[in-house]
Amino acid sequence: MTTRKFPGWEIMGGAGGGYIAFRTILVPGQSGLSNVRCGTTLSELFEHLAQEMRRQERSSAARRLPGAA
Repeated sequence: MTTRKFPGWEIMGGAGGGYIAFRTILVPGQSGLSNVRCGTTLSELFEHLAQEMRRQERSSAARRLPGAA
């Protein structure tokens, strides 16, 4: 299952219940971003993915700043 709301993520049902989302293109461990997010319900998972997207936007913006490492 994919959703247009969260491009780059695949969503599937968890084996023990709930839902799992994983990135289709993995990010490095030191990036501070997640490759996998989980939620008990789709609403909870979408909330976690929205948090991840905000974190990714902040990370991208920081890299574009002059003098940013």
